[in-house]
Amino acid sequence: MNTTVKRKTASFLSRNLVILSIVSFFTDIATEMLYPIMPLYLSDIGYGVILIGLIEGITQLAAGVIKLLSGIYSDRLQRRKGLVNLGYNISALAKPLMALFPTYWAIFGFRLLDRFGKGIRSAPRDALLADVSTPASRGRVFGFHRAADTLGATLGPLITLAILYFYSENIPLIIGLTVIPGVAAMIAGWFILEPKRKTELPTGEKGGLKQVYRRLKTYYQSAPAHYKRVLYLIAVITLIKSTDIYLLLRARELGLSDLLIISAYVAYNLTGTLLIYYLGSLSDRIGFAKTFAVGGLALGATYMLLSQNELPLLLVFAAFMIYAVFQSIYEGLASAWMSLHIKQEDRATGLGVMMGFQAVATLLGTLAIGLAWSEFGAKLVFALTGLLAVGLAIYLFFTEQRDYDSSTDFGRKPYVVDIKKLTMDNENFRMAIWTGQQLQVTVMSVPVGGEVGLEVHKQIDQFLRIEEGEGLVQMGPDENDLPFRQEASTDSAIMVPAGMYHNIINTGRKPLKIYSIYAPAEHPYGTVHKTADQADREELAELLNDDD
Repeated sequence: MNTTVKRKTASFLSRNLVILSIVSFFTDIATEMLYPIMPLYLSDIGYGVILIGLIEGITQLAAGVIKLLSGIYSDRLQRRKGLVNLGYNISALAKPLMALFPTYWAIFGFRLLDRFGKGIRSAPRDALLADVSTPASRGRVFGFHRAADTLGATLGPLITLAILYFYSENIPLIIGLTVIPGVAAMIAGWFILEPKRKTELPTGEKGGLKQVYRRLKTYYQSAPAHYKRVLYLIAVITLIKSTDIYLLLRARELGLSDLLIISAYVAYNLTGTLLIYYLGSLSDRIGFAKTFAVGGLALGATYMLLSQNELPLLLVFAAFMIYAVFQSIYEGLASAWMSLHIKQEDRATGLGVMMGFQAVATLLGTLAIGLAWSEFGAKLVFALTGLLAVGLAIYLFFTEQRDYDSSTDFGRKPYVVDIKKLTMDNENFRMAIWTGQQLQVTVMSVPVGGEVGLEVHKQIDQFLRIEEGEGLVQMGPDENDLPFRQEASTDSAIMVPAGMYHNIINTGRKPLKIYSIYAPAEHPYGTVHKTADQADREELAELLNDDD
């Protein structure tokens, strides 16, 4: 197989990716100036583990609901930029206001407002990132954005450390200074470009707020099985992960000072900054399921280490750095993984649904771990959670997932290939080799006695060419009415009109080697069906979901 193709390493970069990365960089400086000190501050003024976890869970749940609504409205309006900027602006203003009202209830309220801003921007922003990427570069695009995000998250705690050291732990000063990176993020956000593509929605989806629930219900019911499978997996991962705040509280319980805890948090963010782009590239090569399995192992190792009652300082730092591997994958690539299973016009809605599930899972996981911690102690809770994470990693490694393989599908890139040789060398029942916006090329190997399978493409014309073998071509207006029957063999070309039922049966003594062209694309990017049974299972699952 001739798969030689040169790709520019920076070709995935675009204006919106760079600007969104700059906005996230400044926003995370502000966010992470506060994040590592807030649970410690609340603990000092009398909040217990359960109450701190409850506050975090409630704010994350509120953010999740807003993410869901924002995603639906972004798709309904076919607008991204306004919602993205509104969300960043709210967060930029909410943080410094905490310095003016330094009571813990006010801090909780402004923290809630900050998460409200995050909720507004997240789904439209991730939809923008998916819009400027291809399936083959999705991991790198989200990885690059996350790298800028975590670079800001590294600088934020460093600034906090310096202020704590030189100004005698002046928390109001730290809170007030967050206005500087916040304003920088607001300015950068105005340079985001609104995508030109606009999809007209059905009339029934143009109504007011009461239509939101209908759209959500319709979308979830009609979502394909592979979307729901990934959705549930990410929800389970979130349930096990719960919240990073427990890691900070556990580090204090192990005897670390506040300065050392924040230093460990800086090491965690720095590790994520260095690794996330490469983890994104890894997902483009080996797939997201296996990449998340790596993350699950990292999460398990983190909790196992922190389950020890006595842990040297070096190993505490190591636990935070190992956790960075998991968090980089989880925070940086969850939307990238999910976006592969969502149509472009539904991206913000689909990602909003995922974020809503994450928010509910965060609240449940945070409460469960907080209650168990208070009842049984941190050692048992961290050990059991670590075992669950390892079990999930094993599942992800060995459970068959839908295969999106960028090493075999060169769609949306210039590509020249010996199609005859590629078709003859192919041993898979079906393999997509080039998937674009309006065209797809696949190669097939139909075994002796086998068949392509009776099917119909309502909006898609199809061209097939037999490179080797013999077959019976059948076509007709109904699955029980196939009046067109014609023998075909090597070098035969077959044209199938949209809406026509068709099938090709291998009547020869060797595998039937075919390449096929769909206009527009029929199968997901990177589809590899090793056998006809696998193809039937996946297509049946999609058909059943389409009928719901």
